[in-house]
Amino acid sequence: MLLITFFVLMLALYGGQLVDRDLETPAVTALPLQIPATRPPAPLPAATVGEFYRPPRQLAPAPLASDAGFYSPGPAAAPEKRVATVPMVFSVPLFDLPDPTPTPAAALPQIDGVEITAIPHGFNLRIQDHLLFDSSAVGLSDNGRQLVERLIPTLQAFKGTISVEGHTDSVPISTSRFPSNWELSAARASAVVRVLRLAGIDGDRLRAIGYASTHPLASNHTPAGRASNRRVELVLQEPDSPTP
Repeated sequence: MLLITFFVLMLALYGGQLVDRDLETPAVTALPLQIPATRPPAPLPAATVGEFYRPPRQLAPAPLASDAGFYSPGPAAAPEKRVATVPMVFSVPLFDLPDPTPTPAAALPQIDGVEITAIPHGFNLRIQDHLLFDSSAVGLSDNGRQLVERLIPTLQAFKGTISVEGHTDSVPISTSRFPSNWELSAARASAVVRVLRLAGIDGDRLRAIGYASTHPLASNHTPAGRASNRRVELVLQEPDSPTP
């Protein structure tokens, strides 16, 4: 009996402790749930006719690099000034150059009995022998000397060489003084050179050559042809010209 009473008391004490714990536990109050209000989406503008497709906007072209400042070329270089050169003029010639425009044959003085012909690098003055010599003679006649003296001013003004060439026909000659036409033609050329040398022409510019009958102008079978072949020629060659 006592044991039952003991358990009843223990149960009563244990039940009182549970009631005290429930009283000490704070009551939980439910708070109302607040949901933030959201704005309704803005209505889209109504599409008009023809606006179902809108083309993309056209962008303006980008400025050039030079305008944007990435590269700025410097100022253009000023054109180079050229100073006009003044040709130097010498009053004293440095070299004695030949005349680039040789005198034409027509500009030479015309002398009766003298046939003037232009040749490469010079002139040829041809004189028939009867105007210079008597028949079979080698000394200049009075008329022949006067004719040669008329040529001297022209020959003195010429700066090149002067070759005096004697020519004969093909008729043989045989004398104690002239065994052949070679000696006769050379002697007549030397007679003309002697007169030119006495007139003051430099001997270094003079030549005397005898060709006999080796350079005929016409046939030796006729009197007229033989007369043409008997002659003296003065060949004038410009300085530094090739030797003929």
